[in-house]
Amino acid sequence: MRGSRDDRSDLPRELGEAVGTLSLLALLDEGVRAAVDAERLLTRCQDDTVPSAADARNALHLRITFAGLQRWVEDLELTGPEQEVRDETARLLAFYLHLLTHAFERDISGAGRDRLAIRSRGPLTGAPCARLMTLRERVSSWAR
Repeated sequence: MRGSRDDRSDLPRELGEAVGTLSLLALLDEGVRAAVDAERLLTRCQDDTVPSAADARNALHLRITFAGLQRWVEDLELTGPEQEVRDETARLLAFYLHLLTHAFERDISGAGRDRLAIRSRGPLTGAPCARLMTLRERVSSWAR
């Protein structure tokens, strides 16, 4: 961008808001993809068998993805409804990070995987992923 640093501070507020909304939408897209992958992985690893090394690696990659996405989302400077969506998105990403961390800790032993039960009890199953999808659609409608 040309001009002095002071000239850049004169960017229209609407442009800044549009960039924030589009950034949130892009991060939600990535979050939904990662959540779908996490749901698949956690479902596959729910039985009494010890997860494979490939599953553990996949969980590690997903944890890194969720941690990065959460940091990016939290760094967005938004106001109003976008801020509320940002905050909820950050909480959902943290939920998946926490879930994957505890599901694959302690040498992936049966005793250490009892936290998978958090996901499978009651109405929570799939709900965080579905909520991320709903938030993505909401932000998508704002970006049009």
